[in-house]
Amino acid sequence: MNATVDLLQKIWVLDEAALSDKLREALASGKAVIHDGVAYWAEGSGKKGIIQHLPFKETAIKSAEEAIKAAQMTTVIATAASTCIILGALIIQTRYLAAKLDRIQSTVDEISRDLHAQNIVYYMDKITDYIGGVEVARTLLKDRSLADEIREVAYPLLASVAAKRNHALSFIDNILNLARNTQELSNRHYELVINFAHMMMEIMPLGIHTEYLLASRIGKPRLAEQILLDGTQRYEAAMGLYKGFLNEQHRALVRGSIGDKAEIFHRIEHKAEQLIGSEENRLLLSLPSGRLAVEPPDHAR
Repeated sequence: MNATVDLLQKIWVLDEAALSDKLREALASGKAVIHDGVAYWAEGSGKKGIIQHLPFKETAIKSAEEAIKAAQMTTVIATAASTCIILGALIIQTRYLAAKLDRIQSTVDEISRDLHAQNIVYYMDKITDYIGGVEVARTLLKDRSLADEIREVAYPLLASVAAKRNHALSFIDNILNLARNTQELSNRHYELVINFAHMMMEIMPLGIHTEYLLASRIGKPRLAEQILLDGTQRYEAAMGLYKGFLNEQHRALVRGSIGDKAEIFHRIEHKAEQLIGSEENRLLLSLPSGRLAVEPPDHAR
């Protein structure tokens, strides 16, 4: 979850002091929802429409962890909105997501080159397509003033990316089954395959959140929530498969049947613990009562 040095730059975050009293009251009573920097009356509140376009201020961040801690210093009412706004800004405004996409693309290329099984190559192509789709979505989100112009492109892109995401998540079990056959894989391939599954689980919350942001940007808040909820359910199912695999490998390690791959598994297990306990991913996939993500308004640019 550590951001690289090239991510040190300024981003726009929620200016809590400039929230209207009406919005504060609505957030406090659970009657407001926030999508893409706009606060709306929630369903069931008895009201409709926009409460306030959120105000922003510029800040500098060094890492996702630092951003989350900064957001959590706000009041209870604004904490969820602040945190997710910062995470949304990290996705759109910095190279945080792009750097992770580059890493997984290089691993896809390496696995496709070394492992020639037909099903492996098929799914690797789908994953490459998903990564490309997420990067296109991030590009569309960069300029808020283009919201009306991107609609025609965004609709088919959202459908395509969702399908490819599901292909990619269904592949987790497939590639972990390959890693289970430890005697048939070299140490290098064993580590490569498990690290790939790990990186897929690491990147998916960012990809799902990007899909959510794009649906929000084109004025489809209900669709945006559905994307986030469905994506979370599918991600949790894939995470369950990954945890099951790790438990199996740990038991094999205890029995001494994992052979000379023990050291490799120890390294992977440590990273997996961090992924499973990731606060960033939990926030990216959640719909708290005073929620979700964003980019600064035009006047803040």
